[in-house]
Amino acid sequence: MFKDYDKYLRASLKVYLFVLVLVFIMKMVGLDYFGLDLNNKIFNYINSNFLNNKITLSIYNITLIMIYQYIMISIICKNNTTKIRLINIYTFPFTLTIQLLKSLLIGSVFSLILELTYLYVLFIIINNLTSKLKLKFFNKKFLIVIILNFIFQFISSISRYKYSITCINNQVADMLLNLDYMFMMLILHKLYFEKGEILCTYQVEVGSFSQTKANLLKLPKRLQRNLHNFKALDKETKLTYIIYFILSLIWNTLTIVIILLFAKLNGTIIECLFILTSFWLSKRVFGKPFHLPSMKQCFIVSNLTYYILNRITTPLGISILIPIMLGVGLSYITSKLVKKTYKPLYKGMPKEKFEESILKVAEKDSIRYKVCYDFFINKENAIYLASKYNYTEAGIRQIIYMVKKEIKA
Repeated sequence: MFKDYDKYLRASLKVYLFVLVLVFIMKMVGLDYFGLDLNNKIFNYINSNFLNNKITLSIYNITLIMIYQYIMISIICKNNTTKIRLINIYTFPFTLTIQLLKSLLIGSVFSLILELTYLYVLFIIINNLTSKLKLKFFNKKFLIVIILNFIFQFISSISRYKYSITCINNQVADMLLNLDYMFMMLILHKLYFEKGEILCTYQVEVGSFSQTKANLLKLPKRLQRNLHNFKALDKETKLTYIIYFILSLIWNTLTIVIILLFAKLNGTIIECLFILTSFWLSKRVFGKPFHLPSMKQCFIVSNLTYYILNRITTPLGISILIPIMLGVGLSYITSKLVKKTYKPLYKGMPKEKFEESILKVAEKDSIRYKVCYDFFINKENAIYLASKYNYTEAGIRQIIYMVKKEIKA
């Protein structure tokens, strides 16, 4: 069931970043409803009993820094071997020295300059010892990773703590912010080494965005066509469709209201909204979700499922990511309960069989369809297609891989 968990991780990350930006925008217009729970008993207990002296606090901070440093090194240098892990451990004395120097410059711009300079020099030395990427490519990756990390931390800090980018002096706030950040970095690391180059992933996402854009442009025509088809029906069929739509709307609304009512009684209504939203946003990612034979069974199981999720989720004051992962996980698991039959793509296959499979995951005028048509029907190779569609060879292979995987899913 979990053989394509990378799709689950990718969906969780996308929904999380979307929600985080939404929370950031709400905070900017004065709607501050998703702040950190600085009075949380568990984190205050950890702070009071384990991080109450400089030694334990220093060990905690340097451990986090070494973990983040390893994740960034392995992504930038495109290396996840034991060798790079050992090198990261060997750099501990130098990293500790830099952190001590930073503590003397805290609040100063020189603190940031010192850290960035150290990371650049350290990473380029490690790159020369391991991956030996070209300097131009290395610099590009280093810049991308650093900028993305800065943007994420900036948005996360302002959205959930203060309208400021100054150093966080509250240890509980620092722990809470690091919780989601740690999860996000680990997901990014896992996805990177599951799927390969950032460039390939970027190109696939561009293709996906183009397809989404094309679908949105076609939406008015589809609505117009559906309306025209509806008008062509006889009165009895029209009435049947209208009654079915109204009853379905009432039933689904009633189900959601009861789910939210139970969440209200449990004191997790906001968390439940996050779970519901994550489920809806990720439904299309995994395909058609599972449906029980009767509406009664569906009603009971839905309410029981959301009750359980509301009980096990963490409050938003601790983590935004965990309720999102639960919602996406529900979408993922229910899609796996659907029995699916698929016809694999292969070179030289008939066009009819090709379209029977490809049109389930790609529009006919999308870049994904065109690439796969040339690859499977016209039997072109990836090198030629990379030149034709202005992609890298790895990017073309990534598109083909993702399409085949989505058809199989």
